[in-house]
Amino acid sequence: MKKQAIVLAALFAATAAHADPQAHGYIGTAGGATHINLDCTGTTSCDTRDTGAKLFGGYNFGNGFSLEASYMAFGKFKGADGTMSAAIKPTAIALGTAFALPLSTDWGLNFRLGVARVKTQASANVGALSGSKAESKAKVYAGLGVTYAITQTVKLELGVDTTEAHFAGEKGTLRLMSLAASFAF
Repeated sequence: MKKQAIVLAALFAATAAHADPQAHGYIGTAGGATHINLDCTGTTSCDTRDTGAKLFGGYNFGNGFSLEASYMAFGKFKGADGTMSAAIKPTAIALGTAFALPLSTDWGLNFRLGVARVKTQASANVGALSGSKAESKAKVYAGLGVTYAITQTVKLELGVDTTEAHFAGEKGTLRLMSLAASFAF
């Protein structure tokens, strides 16, 4: 975790040192399909897909580099076997860098890399008994998106963000494939 924080601080310092007059802040929201890569062996039903959302904001230094923070909700994933059922609900708060690569005046690519604090809330029911517990872990997250500029301040992005959920020694790769809208100010 300390190494990741040092790398992020170095990236921030490098981008701040080369600030551009085109620098600006931005906010956005995204929604789309989520998936978790879990082993469902032994269950009678297993739902590893749902709908998720992302809120994000950042500061673009004008040279393609941004510092960005986001909140991602990956939905709820469920499994059952006879009288037992379980569900997990992962969320993440992330901080990282983004790099915008223009392909033309309207089209571009966004690359994201950072650290996410992934909280995995799990609940289980066995007959009339139920319980829940949450675990949080710091994990690397990454993202890739194709952008289209509607105006100079409004962009649409079709993207994918990925990180990893942990609970009780088990882990699963999380993925959010979304359509986003961002607004520069």
